[in-house]
Amino acid sequence: MSQPAPKLPLEPLVAQWSAVGDAQGSGAKYHRLAAAFATCIRTGTYRPGGHLPKETEICAALPVGLSTVQKALGQLVDDGLIVRRRKLGSFIADRDRQVPEVHVYRFRDPVTGREMMPYTRVLRLEAVQTAEYGSLLTGFEAPEVMRIDRLVWVTGAAPAFSAFFMRCEHHVPIPGKDHQPLHGASYHRLLWERFGIRTTQVRHSAHADLLSARACEHLDLAAPHVGMIWDAYEHDQNGTLQILQRFELPRGHRPMELVEGKPGLRPDTKPKFNSGD
Repeated sequence: MSQPAPKLPLEPLVAQWSAVGDAQGSGAKYHRLAAAFATCIRTGTYRPGGHLPKETEICAALPVGLSTVQKALGQLVDDGLIVRRRKLGSFIADRDRQVPEVHVYRFRDPVTGREMMPYTRVLRLEAVQTAEYGSLLTGFEAPEVMRIDRLVWVTGAAPAFSAFFMRCEHHVPIPGKDHQPLHGASYHRLLWERFGIRTTQVRHSAHADLLSARACEHLDLAAPHVGMIWDAYEHDQNGTLQILQRFELPRGHRPMELVEGKPGLRPDTKPKFNSGD
């Protein structure tokens, strides 16, 4: 019989509790405690399989009550950072469960119904002024964001065009103009592994409109071209907008569907968009 994992030390958690308090100021204690735990996990101080101390032990080490600890642990479960095992306690989740591989969009084969994960190819990167985009980017509450233009496609189908917006401080510079390292990159993984940020809610809108000049150029379409424009706004656990993905689908493109891809992700609905004939 395997030996039970030793209990994780409380000292790192206490240190992060103080650090989070200094950085964030006042706020709900369970958010602060969950953030302290998340930092210990993200930095590798608390490794996968580690056995969390008992709830009463956490209460004794920090100025929090039992309900606060329970709420914080519940949030960590929802975020996929810890797992609870009946009669054994709570444990740090495996790495593949921690990384928020949130596939906000997927394609579905109209014949078989099988989900088809897309490929992406980066075309262009640039810093843009949010004011130039009207209301589209106001949710970032920043004067400038990074724009990443991509082609998105599945095997055997024509591509769609995507403009991907994220905060400048979260963009990883690539030397020169070689975009090869960014083809197929998961920005959700990057945000989690480098900054501890997870997508927990998606808000979206879709409408038929003229596709942009860039979309027409890269999709080899004669402008003007009416297609489907879909915007997916991705927020973190604090409600802060972290990513905006704008998809531009030409007429006749295969259906695109929003799918919940990770426990804890809260899309406002599960729509399916078809760009028509």
